[in-house]
Amino acid sequence: MAEDTIIIKMQFIERKSSFAVKQLFVNLLLAPIIITLTTNTPTSSAMNLFENYSLSTVEIIQNNGYEVEVHNVITADGYILELHRIPKSKGGQEPTRNHPLFIHHGILGTSADWVLAGAAMSLPMQLANAGYDVWLANCRGNTYSRKHISMTYKQKAFWNFSLHEVGKYDLPASIDYILATTNTSQLHYIGYSMGSCVFFIMGSERPEYQPKIRSQISLAPVAFLANTRSSLRFMAPYAKMLNIVYQRMWKGMFMPQSNMQKFLASTICRERITQRMICEKCIIFSVCGSDPYHFDTKLIPLIMGHFPAGTSANLAAHFAQFILKDTFGQYDYGRAMNLRHYNSTEPPTYDLKSIRVPITLIYGENDILADTIDVMKLKAQLPMVMDAFPAKSPYFNHVDFLWSTSVVEQINNPVKEILQKTDDLSWTYTGPAATSTAVDAVVPVVRQPPIQILQLNPLSGAVNLAPSLEFFAENLDAIIASTMPVPVDERDAAVFEMEREQQRLLFGGVIRFAQAAEKKYGQLREEFTNEISGWADDVATGAETRVKQTAVLVNGKIAFAGHSVAGAVGKAEHFVVGGVGKAEQTVAVGIGKAQNYVSYGLNKADRAVNGALNATVGRVGRVLWFWK
Repeated sequence: MAEDTIIIKMQFIERKSSFAVKQLFVNLLLAPIIITLTTNTPTSSAMNLFENYSLSTVEIIQNNGYEVEVHNVITADGYILELHRIPKSKGGQEPTRNHPLFIHHGILGTSADWVLAGAAMSLPMQLANAGYDVWLANCRGNTYSRKHISMTYKQKAFWNFSLHEVGKYDLPASIDYILATTNTSQLHYIGYSMGSCVFFIMGSERPEYQPKIRSQISLAPVAFLANTRSSLRFMAPYAKMLNIVYQRMWKGMFMPQSNMQKFLASTICRERITQRMICEKCIIFSVCGSDPYHFDTKLIPLIMGHFPAGTSANLAAHFAQFILKDTFGQYDYGRAMNLRHYNSTEPPTYDLKSIRVPITLIYGENDILADTIDVMKLKAQLPMVMDAFPAKSPYFNHVDFLWSTSVVEQINNPVKEILQKTDDLSWTYTGPAATSTAVDAVVPVVRQPPIQILQLNPLSGAVNLAPSLEFFAENLDAIIASTMPVPVDERDAAVFEMEREQQRLLFGGVIRFAQAAEKKYGQLREEFTNEISGWADDVATGAETRVKQTAVLVNGKIAFAGHSVAGAVGKAEHFVVGGVGKAEQTVAVGIGKAQNYVSYGLNKADRAVNGALNATVGRVGRVLWFWK
């Protein structure tokens, strides 16, 4: 009976300790977030926006008081694209401008990206109010353009496309359809990020479409990406390997909308704590550049509800190719397959100098994806650049072109001015504007030699995390300085100093994360030790009590046996000795099991926590390596 009691208690201890170990990992993950961030809740106005995270583009436009039409376009290779048209102003006024307007989203985006912020910020809605017939593109493979005349999106062949096919087939088919529907001969084109990239591909591969473009405006233009400082640079070397994985496991489909995305939008990204750490800093700012001054954080749940919207793994790999190679070229199939496709081991480059279309480039000085150096290289190769200028704010990043609180002043109004000039029937391109702010030469960037972190880092062979964290904290400014360019003038110096401050905040948070994790680990380990020891004491005490109860019972039996014959007394005494011995043996077994469990539990906890800490340190090291 005593042994059964001990076994039951030991099983209960094991279940409870298992929960404690799991709780330890949860606390390790969440403790720094709780420590470093506040618990502000969204405002009521933000709550109204939250309800729109699951709405479609059509529903969002209608909810803002505009008419909207859905049009299907079939490309030359059979893909069915869904275009969204805003044919009138909010008041129902017919278009008054001479040329329709075609607007294209960025990579992994949809037409929803342009309208989810509402009429107060949306460029298409404001241009509709200005008298333009606005058409919104949806690239093949995204949420709205996942159809084909002879295939379904579940077939691997459906996802066999890259940026090249979007530029060569999607844009020409859409342009022809818009011009035929509106009975016009030219249109204005606005491309954001990838939207500008595929336009340059079309201009190079389909020169017959150049006369159909009245003017082109590139927002955060992408063609060359060799100087990108985005976290995508760290992922680019693994693009081919990841492409193979996506081809085999998901038939080439890359990051479509998912239930996890809806969960992020409806829960995690609605809470102020996790919104800033996970959705804002880790997902958005790490890729596009941080901007705590202009980025509208209340839009994060809406953004996560619509983005990413899916594309092909080949298209994503094509994007990564621009990062790895300092060229703007066709998709790289590998040396052997390139010979079959291009009759060359290297893919051909797109001829940007052949694009005879009036183009305006608008970029952000804090855009770590489309770096200013790469934009200037693009500008130098385009023969008809009307103007190339940055957004007014030096903090402007890649996503601010869509979701900045100052997007009307910084982007929408300048775009309106450009379109108003080029839409006039008497206007013709005569060269760059007299007051152009375009940079005529690519300014080389000189980077300071990086600190040899691996030689100085005491993490090598160290078990205790504290010295390593002290090293990072003490040398943070020096490490940051080693990654920054040498400023060319006072404006550069001011911009770089702001970048340094942003990096101090970001990586200071990483260090505090690890320090808080280590501190929390110590606290939890002590609590875990005390808890296990307490349960072991309880087991021993219970066993002792059981021994005493057994002894009393045996003594009672002795007294009863005393009234019997001597043989019966001897038998009773023999029973006493056996009972006491068995009870003592049970106590010893129980205490031994408890002690063994304490040792096992602590060792298991140590191994698990050390693994978690090593992983954390590894991530910090990788971040610093990429940062360097």
